[in-house]
Amino acid sequence: MDNSSFNDWLQLYGKAWTQRRPDLIKELFTQNAKYFEKPFSSPFEGIDAITLYWKGISQTQKDISFEYKIISVNDYVGIAHFVASFLRQPGNIHVKLDGIFQVTLDSQNKCTSFSEWWESQKS
Repeated sequence: MDNSSFNDWLQLYGKAWTQRRPDLIKELFTQNAKYFEKPFSSPFEGIDAITLYWKGISQTQKDISFEYKIISVNDYVGIAHFVASFLRQPGNIHVKLDGIFQVTLDSQNKCTSFSEWWESQKS
């Protein structure tokens, strides 16, 4: 992995999220990927579980914004800081997120392991 390939992956991740496109998950993750949404929760394991999770997100969030800054990249792991906001449905609750991604990519630029840590603010 290098800065450019990690940036490409993050851009596609952002497109999948902001455009509410769970169909793009297959372009982002390997068949056996693990997706850790929270540090103490069990991961979503495999492309089908990750896609199902994203389908749920796409139904409960709208007006999504997403920005990131790459912090570090080595051969296989990239770390990025992100900020996001959206309106949670139902109720139009405004949510802001500030967090970190740790992403492991394979030689095909697909994620094998994804971990995120974030704080949220609701208004």
